[in-house]
Amino acid sequence: MRIAILVAFSLLSIVPRAQAANAPLPEDIAMVKSCMDLVAANDAARPPHVADELTEKIGPAGRLAGAAMLSASDLTSCIGVVANQCVQDNGGTGDDSSEIGCSLREAAVWQQRLDSAYKTVRAGMEHDAAAHLEKVEHAWIIWRDLACRQPYVTYQGSMAGPMEAWCEMNLTARQAVWMEEWKE
Repeated sequence: MRIAILVAFSLLSIVPRAQAANAPLPEDIAMVKSCMDLVAANDAARPPHVADELTEKIGPAGRLAGAAMLSASDLTSCIGVVANQCVQDNGGTGDDSSEIGCSLREAAVWQQRLDSAYKTVRAGMEHDAAAHLEKVEHAWIIWRDLACRQPYVTYQGSMAGPMEAWCEMNLTARQAVWMEEWKE
């Protein structure tokens, strides 16, 4: 009962920061799309192969080498494409407000992609599957918001802001990629 009340309260109190932000800039949308298109082209150009886990060298060094080889065809490699350029365009000074703003700019793009994919995927599912996906998404929102609040709870200083914004961008992007894969 206590957990149910906590979950209900959490659902009512959630106002995702990326959703509250301004709409994503057209150039930011285009940059993420361009990166995603490049990854898709890289993946399509890969020669036929057996499962990577059967061919890469074992151990930490082998895993990292395998991950490096796959990064050009991994959609999550696009996370940070807008934020990193934004920070560099602002002089790369490590200014907290600049880093926060740049991360939230990109988070807005990923939030828009996530919302669009969620609506498309949910509309194409049978009732039980759609209802379950809704539960998954609600639980994910709670988890993201709590996870991204952790830097402030832990540090309570100025470095928490950039960490929270980066967390929101990163986790929202990963959820968008996951949701978009359900469209296929």
